[in-house]
Amino acid sequence: MRLDFNLLWVEDQEGQVLSQYEKIKRSLKREGFKTKVIFVPNVEEAIKLLESDVYGDNIDLILMDFDLGEKNKSGADGLKDVRQIMPYKDIIFYSAKADKLQEMVAQRTIQGVDCSTRTGLPDTVERVFEKLVKKVIDIDHSRGIVMGATSDIDYAVNTVLDALFENDDENFQTKALAKISEKMAKKRKAFQASDIAVSKLENLKDIKDHHFVFTSDDRLLLMKSLLGLIGKKDACKQLDAYRTDIMPARNDLGHIRAVPGEGFKRQFLNRKGEEVTVDMMRDLRVALVNYHEYFEKLVHDHSSKTES
Repeated sequence: MRLDFNLLWVEDQEGQVLSQYEKIKRSLKREGFKTKVIFVPNVEEAIKLLESDVYGDNIDLILMDFDLGEKNKSGADGLKDVRQIMPYKDIIFYSAKADKLQEMVAQRTIQGVDCSTRTGLPDTVERVFEKLVKKVIDIDHSRGIVMGATSDIDYAVNTVLDALFENDDENFQTKALAKISEKMAKKRKAFQASDIAVSKLENLKDIKDHHFVFTSDDRLLLMKSLLGLIGKKDACKQLDAYRTDIMPARNDLGHIRAVPGEGFKRQFLNRKGEEVTVDMMRDLRVALVNYHEYFEKLVHDHSSKTES
């Protein structure tokens, strides 16, 4: 499971459905997912993508327009082609007027197809999304999504640091190296203190408190310092907010435990013994979507400067 929800949209007049797409994005974002879309104008282009290992396995839902223009195969005929390649992929078949769509699907005996009007697409997508994802997003799945998304952000931090280190300004380089030296001096002191503390341990369980390395948080703080050197105050505020909003919750997820409940029910507890709920995980995913987009922008902005 991942933070993205990917749509393959077969539509020859993309401009006619952009308002629906924006509504779909907002709807899924409220559940903590990023909607990504590939528009193709005809069935043949859709088949090429679906047959590709790169795209086919990562498409979550297919939207197929009935009327794809006089020169192209109709969406009704395209349904069968798609179903042969993707036997279990959900499809939404739509038209400006949807009164005969169910009949077309029934004539072709194709399963797993929902029908919709063009204007009703956001509601239909939300209903299918609930069936595909929302009902099976338990806390275990959400934990995997959060861990994966924050790993992506860790990678983004490394990418931005690489770009910042390309700065040719000698004064900046000197200050950047000073920041690293300052951090490493603190780390050495922490290691020494940890070494002494470990040698005096009386209980083995206390060893978990001594794990000093140049962590993802260290790299994030280094990036914040370097961005501060070049006057990026807004970025520094965003990074502080990420550390406050996401990182403690991410770290806690590594320690939640499941407690058997009545029947098949399981209750999830954090390190403090407090219950972690599905709604709490949804709110965390929603926050992560916003930070994910921000870090993608950081990577784009600084990678572009490096390339130029």
